Amino acid sequence: MLIFYLCAVKATLIISVYKDVSALHAVLRSVALQKETDFEVIISQDCDDPCFDELIETFRASFPIKHLQQPDQGFLKTRMLNKAIRASESDRLIFIDGDCVLHPRFIQQYVRYIQEGRFCISRRVNLDAETSRKIRSGEQTVPGYLEMIRNKSTSVEESFPLWSLLQRKLVPLLGSNMGWFKADLVKINGFDETYVTPGFGEDTDIEFRARKAGIVPFSTRYKTIQYHLFHERPNRENLVKISKDLFAERQKRADYRCQFGLETLEN
Repeated sequence: MLIFYLCAVKATLIISVYKDVSALHAVLRSVALQKETDFEVIISQDCDDPCFDELIETFRASFPIKHLQQPDQGFLKTRMLNKAIRASESDRLIFIDGDCVLHPRFIQQYVRYIQEGRFCISRRVNLDAETSRKIRSGEQTVPGYLEMIRNKSTSVEESFPLWSLLQRKLVPLLGSNMGWFKADLVKINGFDETYVTPGFGEDTDIEFRARKAGIVPFSTRYKTIQYHLFHERPNRENLVKISKDLFAERQKRADYRCQFGLETLEN
């Protein structure tokens, strides 16, 4: 039986990180500028690196932080996410990646829209290399519209709130920008820990199972705004195929609860 804390804050921001310390520093600077202040942060670290410890300590005075980590034994992100769910003290859970800087009203908007029976779907601006460099270095915290356009960032429209009046199409779930009600995640047994390769799977799978459970998607696109820092991307084609094959098998099953999730987490 799962036991959780009573709600102590309006929202829990869960940040998945792996090795990129400068990116997390930029993200935490943006977290410190949030308009909503009644939240906690959980760092979900899928590696062991003392540089993260030093960085996180510098922000403990700014907002409550829990730091969860495990040894680097491959891609075990879903296991860390389940640990973060169990450690959270709010019903509203916001999931981001550790290279996604937040608009000042990011948490405020999620607090407004997360509710039981639905999960929130959003997107992100993909920043160019020069703007990303400035944010990583601390020269600025959040980019400006004209700068992003001038430097040829992509998906800049994702930072325009009024765009939601023109574009209402529902997009697939994106793991770096999503919001859930905790009870809904408990219902489907959290994230499926059999996904152990990066690039595809953990968000696609949980959206599929949530829909089967009657939990409906809700778009917060153009409202919950985030900016993805530029970095080089390795070729993961072979790894993606492994996860896609696993998901194809998952789609054949009738149940919406994963076998290895929250309830099988040992510690």
